[in-house]
Amino acid sequence: KSLMTAVFSARSALGCLLLAGVAPAQPPADVSAALGELIASGNVPALAAAAVRRGTIVAVGASGVRTSGGTDPVTVDDRFHIGSCTKSMTATLAALLVKDGKLGWESTVAEVFADMEIHPDHRGTTLRQLLSNTGGCPAGVPPELWSRAWRNDGTESEQRIGFARAILGAPPDSPPGDRYTYSNTGFTIAGAMLERAGGGSFGEMLAERVFKPLGMRGAGFGAPASADHPGQPTGHRSVEGSAVPVARGPGSDNPPLITPAGRVHCSISDLARYAAAHLGNAPEVLDAAMLGQLHRPVSPAGDYALGWVVTERAWAGGTALHHSGTNTMFYAVMWLSPAKNFAVVAACNIGGSDGAKACDDAAALLIRRFAEESD
Repeated sequence: KSLMTAVFSARSALGCLLLAGVAPAQPPADVSAALGELIASGNVPALAAAAVRRGTIVAVGASGVRTSGGTDPVTVDDRFHIGSCTKSMTATLAALLVKDGKLGWESTVAEVFADMEIHPDHRGTTLRQLLSNTGGCPAGVPPELWSRAWRNDGTESEQRIGFARAILGAPPDSPPGDRYTYSNTGFTIAGAMLERAGGGSFGEMLAERVFKPLGMRGAGFGAPASADHPGQPTGHRSVEGSAVPVARGPGSDNPPLITPAGRVHCSISDLARYAAAHLGNAPEVLDAAMLGQLHRPVSPAGDYALGWVVTERAWAGGTALHHSGTNTMFYAVMWLSPAKNFAVVAACNIGGSDGAKACDDAAALLIRRFAEESD
């Protein structure tokens, strides 16, 4: 069936600003029409994207509808689930707590969870290893733990402690530090470490220490659309070539306990603000020393830092930082060029290959148009 891909202007005055008190020389370019062309003949209900240079959003747009088959237009203020793009946010919170002296990058699970029975081969697993997917944690969540996660017994913090106890009580899949294994499990345990060291819930600390100072007013957790927030994009799955909306409720996102691995939602402008902070434009939140730790590759292959893939791209002038994320119902991507102080971000409300292609196409479009300074 056809999808409505009418274009809606980037209309938020707030979207013209990246960080409080930073006014752009001119309004950002509205790329809504171009985004609409990308999804006009495909299976993606809605697509949003933004480009940011030296701390200022220079382009932003959104096109499509919140729910396939509906007429409710998406806007640049709408919130999209960003999946594993959350991982670098968890590492960012860790950097803040390390700076506070609450724990260190080399703090071990045995030190932080002194009251927990931990397998001898896991006792030396460090915070840095967990945040770089080198902590020896399994790639997938064991089925019994995954079933337990859906029951939501107790607070999120209590659930994460129980989860950490189960994983750390068993032998690691590989010696910590020896091998890269992409692991939501490891980031979930890292979140539990931050809660124990910081003395608060992960969500509250991330909101207070990262979202609030960066002006990410639309950032939150879980599926964007809910009973409390009905006017937001719905997640979709592709079924036999059609975008099928996912019913609102518990099944519209992953269990809350894995929030540190990937359950943040935010507006596309929020995501651009976050990317700008990782380019050094918010030193009051992330200073150069912290960024150095967060962006330094740790994996044996030398291409994964703390929540960031580190690679080389000609358009970036050398090193580029990248991450994508999906909860299978949304898709998001971030690309950063530290050399050019430039980034692009994109998000859509469908997962799978449809979502990946739409976001990659949007990122490529904005890179072509805005990575170089205009005359």
